[in-house]
Amino acid sequence: MQKALVFIGIFMSLFYYSQTNRFVYELQYRRDSTEDYRKTLMNLDITAKTVKFYDKQFADYDSINKEAQTTVSKFSTKTDQIISREINSFKNNWYRDFFEYFVVKTNDEMTWKLMSETQNYNGYQLQKATTDFGGRIWVAWFSNDVDIKEGPYKFRGLPGLIFLLEDSEKNFIYQLKKNVKLPQMYDTTDFMETHFGKQAIPITNQKFNTYLEDLYLNPTRMISENIKNGGKANFKNENIESIEELNSKKGMLQNGIKGRYIFIEKDKQPNFKK
Repeated sequence: MQKALVFIGIFMSLFYYSQTNRFVYELQYRRDSTEDYRKTLMNLDITAKTVKFYDKQFADYDSINKEAQTTVSKFSTKTDQIISREINSFKNNWYRDFFEYFVVKTNDEMTWKLMSETQNYNGYQLQKATTDFGGRIWVAWFSNDVDIKEGPYKFRGLPGLIFLLEDSEKNFIYQLKKNVKLPQMYDTTDFMETHFGKQAIPITNQKFNTYLEDLYLNPTRMISENIKNGGKANFKNENIESIEELNSKKGMLQNGIKGRYIFIEKDKQPNFKK
């Protein structure tokens, strides 16, 4: 990433309603230091009215579908970090995908402590700031030269755009990699506001956690009804034709449920009981 992130420089005084400024972050994340990092790219789309943050692969698949003029490819989030909000607001719509599709409304105001430390990052002078959010201590590096008070996921409210962000244990690390200015507002309807036609069900975080915890305790429930009615299930390319076979996979299904997401907000994560 060069200063060809000149992306903004000069631009930021004017936001045109028909444009989307897209900032692409690399996200590295892990459960703890005993694990290797998972890596993915995330889009932060900013318009004059809205901010949206989501897995970049959604936009990649969406482009394929729009070109085909039908849904030929679907993608499910690997990060559980699908967020939309009005610009300059801490009130988020947090879209959650787990068999069903949900939206949790949250108010995520955070208090930043500005530090005197600075660093140069690919030609940009960045300043350090810290905050306590989601059960983790976070360090952000932002640019005063970029007059956008936004950043990855729910992080915002600093005097400039967040370029770098990580928690104190380095389990979540975001790095701004590039910026693209799109000539139009990017339509996310097919994969954010709905999940390829599936409407988002309003739910609280507590009820969402209860849903996951119940699913973990009885992971075969959704599949068993189909088998009881004479159907089949497929698990890792293996056809399952009886309840006995399905029950033998219970432990693997539970591991899949428990391990699908690494929850960024530790203080809001479900409690999977053994």
